[in-house]
Amino acid sequence: MSKRCFKNSRNSLLILIALCLIAAVPAGTSKREKREPIVITATHMEAEKLGDKVTFTGEVTLKKEAMTLYSDSMVVFYDPQTKDIREIEAQGNVVVRKDGRVALSNKASYFSREEKIVLTGDARIIENENQLGGERITLFMRDDRSIVEGGKVLFYQDKDKQPDSRKRK
Repeated sequence: MSKRCFKNSRNSLLILIALCLIAAVPAGTSKREKREPIVITATHMEAEKLGDKVTFTGEVTLKKEAMTLYSDSMVVFYDPQTKDIREIEAQGNVVVRKDGRVALSNKASYFSREEKIVLTGDARIIENENQLGGERITLFMRDDRSIVEGGKVLFYQDKDKQPDSRKRK
């Protein structure tokens, strides 16, 4: 059964920040291993079963360290035992920005433990003018690497640096 918890987005943001701060640092984690909190803002928030699942809609923004994720809607799933964030699903006009790169897709799934994002539905990464697209793109946030499945790459070169094919013999 779903229950509307907050009408005021400011109150929902404060409650969510508190939940994220608790969820971001698992019990027994030393100060050296602390992870930065995940902060989510939206115009509307709805919680189910008091912390098992939280749904955000309207101008949703997720911030974690140097990464920002935007989407139309987002669902946060918590681990039933530890109450840590287990997975986050973003739907609609997904944009991920980190270190000068932009990733776009229709859907994104963020897996907290592995710190990875899986993009599907017209998934692509844009860096400068170069584009990388595929059926599924996995971004590994800790390692700053990605895996593209079923994809294509589009590289642009400066016209001045391209070899002139007319000069070949």
